Amino acid sequence: MLTLIQFPWSPFCITVQHILERNGIPFRLRNIPYHERDSIIRATKGRGHSVPCIIDGKRAVCDVTDFGQEVARYVDRRYAMNLFPKEFEGLQLILSRYIENDLEMVGFKVNDSYVVPSRPLVERVMLIRHKERKFGRGCLQEWTSHRKYLTTQFAELLIPIDNVLASSPFLLSDRPLFVDYNLYGVIGNYLFNGKTKLPDLKHLRRWHHTMADPAGLTRWTSA
Repeated sequence: MLTLIQFPWSPFCITVQHILERNGIPFRLRNIPYHERDSIIRATKGRGHSVPCIIDGKRAVCDVTDFGQEVARYVDRRYAMNLFPKEFEGLQLILSRYIENDLEMVGFKVNDSYVVPSRPLVERVMLIRHKERKFGRGCLQEWTSHRKYLTTQFAELLIPIDNVLASSPFLLSDRPLFVDYNLYGVIGNYLFNGKTKLPDLKHLRRWHHTMADPAGLTRWTSA
């Protein structure tokens, strides 16, 4: 059985967990504090330290390149799900860049402004240290004070996606591909805190309901 090592609000962990759950793949879930990576380092024999990390027997896989999606691709190959069909390879890469760059860069700031202050002391300090080294001193306070603006910006960035979904049940096909799970993960991160809401975009809401509903996904994937 697979083991998924993660921290639960990571958009990329939400993506992989959802792929496993919605495709009926059994797995053990191991949530770790942000700053405790020793289990991943040992499992990968020092080759990786990031989440998500999948352990499959004696093999451990982490994402090691930007947009490489190594964990998702490993699971896809392992269970023959065809989430990365060749005919959509280029389009999935373009969409992934938009989802993981433009959209995630705004969404995680909103979620972090709620979640980071609520974490246990040591984890909270380590998270703030990491964020400030990357984004500058006081970044968390800035995101908190600009939360309304960031929320509006996140909704605006979802409008092109809503337009795409106006003419298709999923982003690129009549069934969910990797980019659908990728988007679900980034939105899941934004909603993780329980205080934010999905923007009032009709087609996006319909898509999100289908992605979240096991029966809905089964209907599409078995068609």
